Amino acid sequence: MEVKLRGARLKSLVASISPEFLTRILYYKNFKKSLNLKNPVLLNEKIQYLKLKMYSDNPVITQCVDKYRVREYLKKFNLEGLCPKLYGAYDNADEIEWNKLPKGFVIKCNHGSGMNIICPDKDTLDIEEAKKTLNKWMKSDFWKIYGETHYKNVQKKIIIEELLDPNILTYKFYCFNGQIKVSYVSLNGENGEKEKYIDFFDPEWNWIPVKLWPHEHAPIHPQKPKGYDDMCNLAKIFSREFPFVRVDLYNVNGTIYFSELTFVPTGGMMRLSPGNVNEEWGKWLKL
Repeated sequence: MEVKLRGARLKSLVASISPEFLTRILYYKNFKKSLNLKNPVLLNEKIQYLKLKMYSDNPVITQCVDKYRVREYLKKFNLEGLCPKLYGAYDNADEIEWNKLPKGFVIKCNHGSGMNIICPDKDTLDIEEAKKTLNKWMKSDFWKIYGETHYKNVQKKIIIEELLDPNILTYKFYCFNGQIKVSYVSLNGENGEKEKYIDFFDPEWNWIPVKLWPHEHAPIHPQKPKGYDDMCNLAKIFSREFPFVRVDLYNVNGTIYFSELTFVPTGGMMRLSPGNVNEEWGKWLKL
């Protein structure tokens, strides 16, 4: 496959026409081999299969990836209280009543990943710049980046939640057919580099010598958090209806909060090392 994608507009066009074709191009670009969807073996292949064949345009998956409507999904388990306090949900940034917000808060767009503004002090926030950024995000179609059509039908919202801790850690549990097999925690670098370090652990919190490119291992392995067993139990609850999902939870001194559910981590393009990891982890996922 010699097709090359250049430019966001072309990528967006291909995604609109055929998410599968876009996926195949991106997979070849990342791994220099064709994507096997007929008999997927590797973890990335199986995740791509789920993305295209089972999770695509699935209303339950769409609800779960929606950072606003997932709160309703958690009510199914009577666990909506794990969500950070919600201050408001808006269709555009001009609706936000800034004067009614507390000093610190987090602003998110609900239809994708990485669209967050952490505000520890409202007095220092450039509101006009924040509005420009938010309105730009609201015009974006996140689902087209990797052809993730389960995001396509998310009704776009800006949500504002309580700020739990500016330096909060997120613990991410890879769940295979309802069972936790591996988890990781990410740490910023000494100079503030976002998620510079990532360390993987087995369900008993034993460190695993696996790397996710381009991240490094932390100089000192993160300690097992207070309330870890409770987080594991919650991850099992939230994952039991899905073949594969990554359950992300916050932990603030032992108090657990829900973060999000991620069904296609890194767009299904995880560069894991050593080389046999993708195959070994793929065995855990039963389609």
